[in-house]
Amino acid sequence: MKKYLLILTVFLFSFTFLNDPVDRLGVKGPLTFNKTNFNLAWTDKPNSSYYIQEYLPSGEKVEKFNEMLTIHLFNTDISLKDAVQQKIKELNDRKKTDPTCNFMVNESPDGKEIMVDFLIGESKDDKMSIAEFNVYRYKQVDLGEKKKGILVYAYSKRAYDDGITSFYKNINDSRTDFLNAMIGSEMPTVQIIDK
Repeated sequence: MKKYLLILTVFLFSFTFLNDPVDRLGVKGPLTFNKTNFNLAWTDKPNSSYYIQEYLPSGEKVEKFNEMLTIHLFNTDISLKDAVQQKIKELNDRKKTDPTCNFMVNESPDGKEIMVDFLIGESKDDKMSIAEFNVYRYKQVDLGEKKKGILVYAYSKRAYDDGITSFYKNINDSRTDFLNAMIGSEMPTVQIIDK
């Protein structure tokens, strides 16, 4: 019996670590945005040059969150303006099927950073099911070994189903606060630790 308990304990202990997100960028967190702490919740490396790390406030789930911070790192030699143009193209394409899609682009006075803020939505059975506001802050970063990359520090705010109407009523006032919070945030310092 003790043998089975030991095996079960080792199994459960191992399973706990399998669910822990892997910090691939040296930004374990927590991160703070707009006076809220965000903890590392999920990571991925979809291909050899793209890294994603998502951070959530305590109690929130990746599958259905209200607020999220995300770090996107593109380990590729693309210009800042070209990276932003790709997002603009994606949003313009989305406008064809998403009537809520709307965006604005702002460049920092020194031209070293660009912010794109946008609204998107999803519908199910002809009824809005998700409304989302995002602020993406783009910056070209030095990755060492004479390599450059694009860092995107992003904030997302969501509403679901019955909460969507009040979300849209308040987003114009909240938008300025979120933009100011993003401008006032320190960009995370990334270092690829999972090559």
